Amino acid sequence: MPVDFQQIRNQAVEMGRQAPEQMQRSRTLLQNALEVFESLGDRSEEVRERVQKAAAEDKKLRCAFPSSEPILDSISEPDCSPAEVTLAADGSQINPSRHEAADFGVVNCGALRMATEELPREFVQSHLLYFEDIEGKSEEMIALMRDVSERKLLVDLAKEGSGSAVALTDGMLDIYREPRQDAEFNRRFDDYLASLRALAELKTIVAGYVDKPRADLLVRMLELMDGTEEDMLQRARERPLGGVTDAMLLHGRLQPGMRSAVFGIESSSSEQFNGPLRLHFFYLNVGFENLPQLARVEIPAWVVEDPALVDTLHATLLFQCRMTGSVPYPYILHRAHEIAVVGLAEREQIGAMIDIELRRNGVDPGIRSSKQFMKDLAGKARYE
Repeated sequence: MPVDFQQIRNQAVEMGRQAPEQMQRSRTLLQNALEVFESLGDRSEEVRERVQKAAAEDKKLRCAFPSSEPILDSISEPDCSPAEVTLAADGSQINPSRHEAADFGVVNCGALRMATEELPREFVQSHLLYFEDIEGKSEEMIALMRDVSERKLLVDLAKEGSGSAVALTDGMLDIYREPRQDAEFNRRFDDYLASLRALAELKTIVAGYVDKPRADLLVRMLELMDGTEEDMLQRARERPLGGVTDAMLLHGRLQPGMRSAVFGIESSSSEQFNGPLRLHFFYLNVGFENLPQLARVEIPAWVVEDPALVDTLHATLLFQCRMTGSVPYPYILHRAHEIAVVGLAEREQIGAMIDIELRRNGVDPGIRSSKQFMKDLAGKARYE
């Protein structure tokens, strides 16, 4: 049965009725947040100390802390050229499904290399997962395998040539561990960190680009600072500024092309992303005069420690976003996604290929489940 649009319409009417009240509540909370934010202008050391104390008492705390740049800084577009080489990698996957005839998975990574005075070059790495590769694997594990493959591909590409290079991936650099931290997950996670260290040794500027972010790392920092040190953890649990995002907080402070100060990330993963890999971020307005659009950019500590590298990244991201015109998003990341994405036709072709090879070797591949058969009758447009 299709969606009951009358039911949805009634709920949409109620949503619209409540919207003005919600908007006013958001404005009030935002104003409170802005007042606390403005009060922190010369209190960076105090903020760092309070965040450290809170993190020692609450291991699950995830919030921002100031770096060497003043908290309220808004940095204009740098007077430097984009990186000589820009790399981007993205990945997609086919998760194993018990409803298919043969049990298999695929990790597909696509990458693009753009260099000054050179034609862009595409790269694809496709890995078929079967037997021990997928036995007992969760979707989160397959996703981690994809993330590791993306970074390893970037390492291979970064070894080509010389000169400044920026390596981009879509989304955060951080990876949340599964509740069960088994040996395989830890091994693959270590491979992920090793790839980041290899990129650092190659002096390749690593960044994770988060489009339309809803993070509240800065807001959580403000909640720790809005009151006494004794009751800060209670406020952090109660979330008095809940609903306010970092993008809302910085919306009026960053003109097109400007970035915020760089902030560090205090989180449960800080023990793994330590030393030169300690994660930081800044916000960048890639939008226009009357249509601001903020992105969050995650970078490791070794990039933060060299202002020239941060400037190069800043210039490179603006250059890439301007290539897509009125819809600002790094062109190279968009192309990497197009290269990596697995369509339904490809998924079916892989299944047919496996079916042929199993039969060639005297193995019955079995049949799809009845549930999958009935689903496929309705047809699909894409598999991702």
